[in-house]
This record gives sequence, C-alpha cells and structure tokens, in this order.
Amino acid sequence: MLKVITSVFSQRSAGVVLALAVAATAAMTPAANAADKTPVVPFERYFADLRGDGKTLRFNAFSGEIPGKRIKQLLRSGQVIGDRILLAEDVAVYFPDGYIVQSQTHFGKYIPKAGLKPGAVSDRDHLMENPRYALVERFDTILGRECARTEYANGFASLRMKPDGVMSLVLETAGYFDALVDEHTKAYSVTSAVQPVFIGNQGLVPELMAQCGRG
Repeated sequence: MLKVITSVFSQRSAGVVLALAVAATAAMTPAANAADKTPVVPFERYFADLRGDGKTLRFNAFSGEIPGKRIKQLLRSGQVIGDRILLAEDVAVYFPDGYIVQSQTHFGKYIPKAGLKPGAVSDRDHLMENPRYALVERFDTILGRECARTEYANGFASLRMKPDGVMSLVLETAGYFDALVDEHTKAYSVTSAVQPVFIGNQGLVPELMAQCGRG
C-alpha cells in the first residue's frame, strides 16, 4: 500500500514541489518521450463530469499538466518524493520519468465520515456509504471486461483490458470495515497502466495476461 508522507502541503506548495520533482527527473532521463498512445486514465471522465470541466488526465501525458488544485498529497515512491501523487479524487498517479504511467485507486462500500482518518474509525457511526462504490457496477464499461481471474491472497485477482490499450489489475478482498458494520461486503483495489511492467505485481500479471491471450 502506498505510504503518504506526513507533511501537509497547500495546493500551491504541492504544485511547486511537483514541478521541481518533474524537472529533476527529466534532467536524469536522457530521453523522456511520451508514447504515441495516450488513453484516458480510468475514472477520469466520471470525475471530469462531476467537476463540470471536461478535463481528463491521460497515460503517457506530461505530469506537469496536472492542475495544482487537483493535488491532494505527495506520495513517497521508495526514496523519491514527488513522482507519485494523490489526486483530490483519491486516485494515485505515478510518473517516474515525468510522464504518467500508472493509476491506482480503491473502492470500499463504506468510508470514514468527513474529517476522520481510517485509523480513527472505531464505531459504525464513524462510517458512511461510499457514493463512488456504484462505479464497481460499471467496471465492464470503464475498465473493460474481465478476461482472467484467479484466487489471490484472501480474495481474488482479475485482469481487465480495453481496446485503447489500458489494462487493469483488480484485487478483490473482504470489505475494510465489515466487522464494524456487521455486513459482508467487497473491497476493490484497481491498478491500471498501458505497459504491464507498471502494474507492479510481476508474479501475478504474466499469468493473468496468458489467460487473456496476451502473454
């Protein structure tokens, strides 16, 4: 799971730090060129509709185009701070060479009420239903149809692919707060990328790709 640095940044300072991180990364990379294909990052059209601005982020697009107002937190990637960020919509995007290569988000049926962190939740009254959980029913449309599935850890792992080249690894587990709500729910972690190497789980992804006929 991604670790969020404990410092809290304002939108302006986050944008400045992000710009410096991108500049430093570009300086260390001989040729940081975006690929020809730049499909839209999953769920971006949904969030754009909510904001009403129609603006979406794309894979292989320059990370400097991410609006500062959308940056919620800087995330740590190994020893590097600033090549992974958490957007206001709680989607993390990763751009090790200055270009967006991965997105990751989570869906649980219940989430902490405003102002509460997950670690502070100790009672059913601390929770509310997650309005974005309805997107789970739209995975086929947003992420593509499931083409491979296997048991994994204490749940299941599946792979979904879209014609535009985006593939998504979906990890399905028991709900995060099932014990508190006395209900059996499902939680989903979605990691998406255009290149399999950026999905992250290299022990699992090749097997699923082979099932999908792409291995």
